[in-house]
Amino acid sequence: MRLVTTMWILLVLMVAGALVVMTVRHQHRIVFDQFYQAREQHDRYQMDWGRLLLEKETWTTTNRIGNIKMDATERLGMSQPDPEEIVLIALNKPSD
Repeated sequence: MRLVTTMWILLVLMVAGALVVMTVRHQHRIVFDQFYQAREQHDRYQMDWGRLLLEKETWTTTNRIGNIKMDATERLGMSQPDPEEIVLIALNKPSD
């Protein structure tokens, strides 16, 4: 009788252990999937950040050019010449 009881206890423990293993593996899969999604989102954020840095640099450069033009006009009294005032000079390259 004691042997049968021991066998039943071992069987119950074995089934309980199998259920624990299945539960832990399932939770591991869920957490791994969440990790992978978070990593993909991180990569998307990194790409967006790079684009934003490029856009910021573009706007900064454009603003800087506007400031240079304003300084040339206001401080130095420079202005853009009229088209009839522009003279093109052709340079002759020395022959080899």
